[in-house]
Amino acid sequence: MTLHLIQSGLLALLFFAGLVAVLSAPLYSWFRNRLIQLPCHTRSNLLTLWLLSPALIGLLLAFAGLLPSWTDSHEIATEHCASHTNGIAHLCWFDPIVHLSDALWLGGSSLLAMVTLSNIYKGIKLLARHRHFQATLRLVGQPDHKAGVFRIASEHVFVFSCGLFTPCAFISSRLMEQLSAEQLDVVLAHEQAHCRRRDVLRRLFLSLAALFHFPALRRHLLADLALAQEQICDEAAALKVGDRLFVAETIINLARKLNTRIPEQNIGVIAFNGSHIDVRIQQLLAPPKPVNRCQVFFTALFFITLFSGMLALAMPLHHLL
Repeated sequence: MTLHLIQSGLLALLFFAGLVAVLSAPLYSWFRNRLIQLPCHTRSNLLTLWLLSPALIGLLLAFAGLLPSWTDSHEIATEHCASHTNGIAHLCWFDPIVHLSDALWLGGSSLLAMVTLSNIYKGIKLLARHRHFQATLRLVGQPDHKAGVFRIASEHVFVFSCGLFTPCAFISSRLMEQLSAEQLDVVLAHEQAHCRRRDVLRRLFLSLAALFHFPALRRHLLADLALAQEQICDEAAALKVGDRLFVAETIINLARKLNTRIPEQNIGVIAFNGSHIDVRIQQLLAPPKPVNRCQVFFTALFFITLFSGMLALAMPLHHLL
């Protein structure tokens, strides 16, 4: 019974997560142009949910489908599935697959375990490399507690934030010499916003949680999330200095100065000269209108109702297949 539940639950998780991933690909192509028009905070939250949707919906629907078996409530399907009275898991459409040969299950489980262990190894290796990189930066940098940044003696021009659980901002001495006090306030406010939000950790977690998505869509979602995070930090800088135009001018000025490419994807840092400078400038000069609260409420109510209906159908869903 326990093995049967595990096999049925695994198949259900893969089935529902795959179904959500298949539906997400064309839907996001249509939705992406409308998404960019939303405020950056709203867009960041929506992209986070979208990245999590295959794993989250797959887990919830698989759990709802197996719940009658876990609670011994087989009455729901007793009239249609007499085998439920013998303790068969309540996912009948997977039952023929569950009873495939042990050799096939062993091969599939071994392949899944290899992929999982490979991803775990890559994640641990990335964390170790990131930790070593941050430790090296702290050793060579001089902490400026007043400014909340580590200053690194270098003739190169760079500024970025780095760190997962205790992120910090790092800036080169050459860049600090070239910036005015007002420009430095903008740059540090931007990077410190990344640190407060722990954006590097968020991206790492979401990139792992979004593995059910197709690779191309996953890359688009993560890139759009990175843009939203940059815009949120631009807004934080504008709020601190009180001049959106000056923040936009500082971003353009630094985009021309920053001449050192930071390997963000390999070591997990967020550089000031991030993605889509033009879109960031446009938002600062012409911020999008706030989302109507009534529209948000009714949209959320619609999706809650829709998902509740899906959960309600998950238990007898095999009758429809």
